[in-house]
Amino acid sequence: MKNVPTPFLVLDDFLSPDDRATLLHFVHNGTSFEPAQVTVPGSLTGTSDETFRQAEVAEPAAEVFELFDDKLRALLPHVRREIGVAHFAAGKMERQITAHGDGDFFGLHNDVGDRWAESASRRVSFVYYFHEHPRTFDGGELRLYDTRHDDGRVKAATTFQTVEPNDNSIVFFPSHTFHEVRPVVVEGDPESPGAKRFTVNGWFHNRDHVRADPPLEPDVRTALTQRYTPSFTDTGFLKVKTPAAIHRALRAVYDERVGAPGRESIDDEYLSTGIPDFLPFDDVRARFQLALQPMHEEWSEQELIPTAAYGLRVYRSGQTLKPHTDALTTHVISSIVHIAHETTEPWPLWIVDLQGNEHHVFLEEGEMLLYESARCPHARPEPLAGSSYCSLFLHYRPVDWNVTYWSLIDQARADGATEVLPSGLWPTQSPTADK
Repeated sequence: MKNVPTPFLVLDDFLSPDDRATLLHFVHNGTSFEPAQVTVPGSLTGTSDETFRQAEVAEPAAEVFELFDDKLRALLPHVRREIGVAHFAAGKMERQITAHGDGDFFGLHNDVGDRWAESASRRVSFVYYFHEHPRTFDGGELRLYDTRHDDGRVKAATTFQTVEPNDNSIVFFPSHTFHEVRPVVVEGDPESPGAKRFTVNGWFHNRDHVRADPPLEPDVRTALTQRYTPSFTDTGFLKVKTPAAIHRALRAVYDERVGAPGRESIDDEYLSTGIPDFLPFDDVRARFQLALQPMHEEWSEQELIPTAAYGLRVYRSGQTLKPHTDALTTHVISSIVHIAHETTEPWPLWIVDLQGNEHHVFLEEGEMLLYESARCPHARPEPLAGSSYCSLFLHYRPVDWNVTYWSLIDQARADGATEVLPSGLWPTQSPTADK
């Protein structure tokens, strides 16, 4: 397949002489540079890897970045057109200062990273070059690699275009493209004026990008949500009677369709003893969810939005459900509406209340359990003794709900809760990917 060149835009004489002098003064007077880091695929935090990247980075002071801010934002529409990036709502502009000395480099990478990374919302990258005169370093070029499609994946080609690190120039390119920084070579004193390649580099983010959930292990996710998810009730759960008319209607649906079950399409992470049967319910699920919504709102004292209705789920003999909490963004105020069972022994639901106390709850036909399912761990740890156990599962969220796993992680970090989060979620500095 043909290689596709990476589009880019270079502008010379970007800053005025006075602004450029201000920038040079900043990097030589009190700037605190730290070793640069990289974020490898599958990781949530940055790490040092001198086999892949060597450089130093610093956060530009607000007054320094004011030299760039207005000019960059004004240029963005033109830049997007020139480098072929579709329109996006401009959000934050991430930035840093980088210093490359003798031997420093950055291997082949792109600026976007994994879909759950903060960098996933980057759309346009920029690198502004500056250095002292006379320049005593060579190298430090930016290589922008062509792309090719291979087995449905976008990969870096072997061909590339080169951008020289010319003083007071700036280059723009799409953040998802592959690129590298060639090694810097200094002849003579590596600490002499003109021996370092400085950049101000950054990224325009898409304001409307929705960050994917972090790849947390199940036990970590449960511990995190149990401790930090906001709660709305006194205990976290309440057993109540299902309104009689609704129970009769659900039982009629069950009796009509129990003879033709399907298989539930679900991850077997928590259902390791077998996947329950699933009775067709799509044609009527909305009416039951809306009919029972007022009960959930009265109990939680929240105005709610329906998010999901699962069922009719029919557990079979010997099946269990592992301890877990439900999806944080959608399964906030929930219920188990029990419809019918054929069992030889009662089948308890294990649940942990808001105070951390464990309970075993038994539901009869025509009863339902209201519970804060994103907050309270729950399970069916004992194998079902009998042939069937059928329930409907309803889920809602408050209208102003904006809690995410990332916000819970931030709370855990602020608390220093090392027992909740593994060491891989404790960065020594924010993950970066710069030029």
